[in-house]
Amino acid sequence: MTEVELKFQIPETRRMALMKAIDPKKSEIIQLQAKYYDTPDRLLSTHGVALRQRLEGTRWIQTLKAAGKSHLHRFEDNYDLGEFKTEITSDDTEASNQILTPSLDLSIYDQNPEAKRILDKALGHQKESLQLQFETDIQRTLRVISYEDAEIEVCVDIGQVKSGEKSQEIHEVEFELKSGKDSTLLAFSFEWVKKYQLWLDVRSKAEYGNLLLQDLLVSPAALEKEIILAKKESAETSIRNLITHQMNHLLPNIAAISAQVSEDTHIEQAHLALDHLHLTLSIFKDWTSKSTDKWANQLSAFKSHFENLKHFEHMQRTLGALLQNPKTAESLSKDVLYAKEKLNNLVKSTQNVQHYLELLMFSLGTSKKVQTNDLKWYAQNTLQNQYKLLQDTLNDVDVTDFESLDLLALRLNELKFSFPILTHIFDVKNLQKYGKSLNDAHEAAQQYQILASSSSYLQQTELEASDWFALGWLTAKQEVYAEKLIEATEQFLVSRKFIK
Repeated sequence: MTEVELKFQIPETRRMALMKAIDPKKSEIIQLQAKYYDTPDRLLSTHGVALRQRLEGTRWIQTLKAAGKSHLHRFEDNYDLGEFKTEITSDDTEASNQILTPSLDLSIYDQNPEAKRILDKALGHQKESLQLQFETDIQRTLRVISYEDAEIEVCVDIGQVKSGEKSQEIHEVEFELKSGKDSTLLAFSFEWVKKYQLWLDVRSKAEYGNLLLQDLLVSPAALEKEIILAKKESAETSIRNLITHQMNHLLPNIAAISAQVSEDTHIEQAHLALDHLHLTLSIFKDWTSKSTDKWANQLSAFKSHFENLKHFEHMQRTLGALLQNPKTAESLSKDVLYAKEKLNNLVKSTQNVQHYLELLMFSLGTSKKVQTNDLKWYAQNTLQNQYKLLQDTLNDVDVTDFESLDLLALRLNELKFSFPILTHIFDVKNLQKYGKSLNDAHEAAQQYQILASSSSYLQQTELEASDWFALGWLTAKQEVYAEKLIEATEQFLVSRKFIK
């Protein structure tokens, strides 16, 4: 079966208020003790699969979990193994009684094709290598709440994940849809996010356990995966699929940043995912009857903070040797730290968490409006419009006008994103030729923008005489790449062909 669930972290200052809202007197309190199994080389974890046995009250439940289409959905199969048993190890006290854990039973999946497929893919012939890896001990406060057309199970989990002498504290809330629509679950979550400043966390207890095993604080950054749109799908379905794909890229990296355990790659990948989300909503907005302008504007403002940090760090690396005045270098270092701190706060802000949920809701929804044109028509129309915008921008560009050069760089960035998606729909031949020409133009655009932002930063800073050398060097490089940007764009527009 498919489990529909969202998990959130609770700020420490809001935990008592949230618990009061659930009202433990009206809730069920369950002690959950779970044992997680995997091979020594963590094959299940590598494939995004978790296998556990959990003592729920007086019964052992064996559960197999696997990733679903989105972070809202996941495969889950539960099997009741029966009442727990005890073993008396001493005649002295009752405390010497030990709860007996049932043996793993993989035969139960022989009659479940989906579960068997998941296990076979992950383990192959290594099912006999499964061993206990880590455990959890959780107190769950549970209450089912009726909301509009849905029944939603609210669970507050408090406890720890344990591996040997190591442990990880758990304090989180889960909302699971028991009946009703996905959209209702998301709407319900909105209200709790606003009241208790919850932030969305897609990391599982199994992930915490695997990190403990490896003495790690964070999982590797989630990387973008290739997506090829199905030509038979509608344009409406295609844009929703693109957003689902990009949210799967974004949310694990956002979770790492929100938990303040991120590495540079998490920030880079979150920035890339946000950029692609923004481009999807901007470039393909005509593919859906739903207005996407609001989301595009929100994402543009959000990702600008990632871009500021990226530019500050780049300047720190490249200008460090050129800035002879310690005050200027010190000011730049402070700007980097401030940009990081601001980003850490923004990623889990109530406003941005709501944006994530809104985008999830849209991506997983459907449209009742029938589109008269097929995906190929929409793709052709979009690409032609982008070519025209790029040509018009090139016609108006002035090598001495920074605003016109920035707009040209923006148009190239848009086309660099959409070009491979759209051309796959057409089965364009000789794509490599056009792709290389576009890559050259895009690279020149990126270099120009970095140099322009660095030059602008220095011009807004109180420069000492020694810093003018750095500004002069930047200005000269900027002029070179402005020329390269124009020439490379012209070359692409000459080499490309309109798709008919």
